[in-house]
Amino acid sequence: MSPRDPLFTVANLLSLSRLPLAAAFAWTLGTRAAWGWLPLVILGLAGASDALDGWFARHAEARRTGGKARETPAGMGSWLDPICDKVFVTTVLVTIWFHFHPPLGWLALILAREIAQLPLSLFYLAIPSLRRWLRYDFRASVSGKAATVLQFCAIVALLVRSPASRALAIASFGVGLVALVDYVLRAIRIGRQRLHDEASP
Repeated sequence: MSPRDPLFTVANLLSLSRLPLAAAFAWTLGTRAAWGWLPLVILGLAGASDALDGWFARHAEARRTGGKARETPAGMGSWLDPICDKVFVTTVLVTIWFHFHPPLGWLALILAREIAQLPLSLFYLAIPSLRRWLRYDFRASVSGKAATVLQFCAIVALLVRSPASRALAIASFGVGLVALVDYVLRAIRIGRQRLHDEASP
């Protein structure tokens, strides 16, 4: 870890806050005493942390460089944020299924992006030549953020047992796959650019 990439920044702490929030969500549903509003408050806090961590990261980068950072900078936060997202969403969905038993197909649609990423990640880790060529850009794209927003909306719909749950799960699936394709294409573009730079005198 470099001095310019510390762990305990405001942005990273906001990302990490989703881990205890996931545990708090599971606990509140488990107690059966706060099913009405507290789980929704926790989801709202998690959504706010997801929106604010990027904002703080961009402003910290702007202060560091003396300019205007319009994109979330690369670094620890760029991969910590999506990992915390995935842990939070998976924990919440497992908890909802345990208590409410919605159709597993709906949960699979909401988690489609994460389910598809797992074999791709294992494939990437298993092939050294692929790791030398590809370089992932973990920063969230517009489609990635849209997929996360739709995941949260689908989760809220499942929690309140809304008739829109199925439609939101399908929408989350579609946008999630678009985000995954964009993620892979960015990795390929970065790899090609890297090969081009190495070949240039």
